[in-house]
Amino acid sequence: MSSSTHLAAADKTGRLSDSWVLLFARLAIAPLFLYSGIGKLMAFSATAGRLGGADGIGAVLAAGATAVELGCGVALVLGLFARQAAAVLFLFTIAATLMFHNFWAAPEAQVVTQTINFLKNLGLLGALALIAAYGPGSYAVRAGS
Repeated sequence: MSSSTHLAAADKTGRLSDSWVLLFARLAIAPLFLYSGIGKLMAFSATAGRLGGADGIGAVLAAGATAVELGCGVALVLGLFARQAAAVLFLFTIAATLMFHNFWAAPEAQVVTQTINFLKNLGLLGALALIAAYGPGSYAVRAGS
């Protein structure tokens, strides 16, 4: 076998393993957003109240957060518009992290929990950035999207 044949086989193997990694990343991250979106939907009034009131801006923010988490979560699972979904979730996660896991302003009893959630979200941002940059991989409804 020539060296060019070995390189081609190695390149194909690399793309195949990249696709499996991207599939795993999508399937590992999506349930977090789907679960959270379903929770917001099931307790919509409480979510809206936490975001500014059951009427007005709180309801708009709750509806938007629910739509982002459910819509982008499904997109990640399917690999449909995965780059765009990951980019939206990246920005959404930054906002949610700064608003709800601001350990530097948390009461002393919550500092450790909020720090862990903040750091967990940094890890999510890393995986979302990879999906946004590299796409869903080959195992997707719309590969490369």
